[in-house]
Amino acid sequence: MFIFQLASQHAEWLAARQSLTAANIANADTPGYRARDVLPFESVLDRMQLNLAVTHVNHQLEPGNRFTSIGLEQEEGWDITYSGNNVGLETELMKVSENGRMQALDSGLTKTFHRMILASLKV
Repeated sequence: MFIFQLASQHAEWLAARQSLTAANIANADTPGYRARDVLPFESVLDRMQLNLAVTHVNHQLEPGNRFTSIGLEQEEGWDITYSGNNVGLETELMKVSENGRMQALDSGLTKTFHRMILASLKV
């Protein structure tokens, strides 16, 4: 698996999580609304199979497995309000902050690997 492919899939996961977090915040006062979140990225990685590179004629290949989809899970809120929903604004704002940190880490790592590849090409 290429590091850039992994970073791209993590960015897709973060975008889906950010979208659901925004929907949770927008529906914080909606009666009966249940907060939703995506499955942890580790579970996405567990479902993926790594493809091995062929460097010799005698190497065997498995059929390629692609990234399928991002699953959803019902989230347990910190408390249930009088309207019957379980959206906690504190919880959602913590997720927004966590997403921002993960996006910054992804872009920093991608930039570092890109510079490392460029430096290795300069002889």
